[in-house]
Amino acid sequence: MELILQNRPEETQRLLLALEEFARQHHLAPAALQAADLALEEHVTNVMSYGYDDAAPHVILIRLSVENQRLQIEVEDDGRPHDPLSRPPVNTSVPLEEKPIGGLGVHLIRSLMDEVDYRREAGKNILRMRKRLA
Repeated sequence: MELILQNRPEETQRLLLALEEFARQHHLAPAALQAADLALEEHVTNVMSYGYDDAAPHVILIRLSVENQRLQIEVEDDGRPHDPLSRPPVNTSVPLEEKPIGGLGVHLIRSLMDEVDYRREAGKNILRMRKRLA
């Protein structure tokens, strides 16, 4: 399934509805749907909030598939180059009030998904996330 979003915050509701429909069609367990929802919403919100240097409309392409008992999610955007996985892992032993701002969303994505990788290709950021279903 492919879903084309615009870089507007209200598009996250359309994303959730499409993800829920995809989960129904593929009989995804509630835990897999919840993990995908949180990871996708975190990443797409970051792209919309920080990925662009202008206020012009931009396309964010979401690809969802199930292959070999794994949910695969790919998010492609034309924002400025940014590898979210380049951030070091969050030190969870530091008290919340002492943690630096930022990075918790990437930590959440890494925690929820089994595999996450990033590449820059043809002027696009592509983040791929996988979740084992079995």
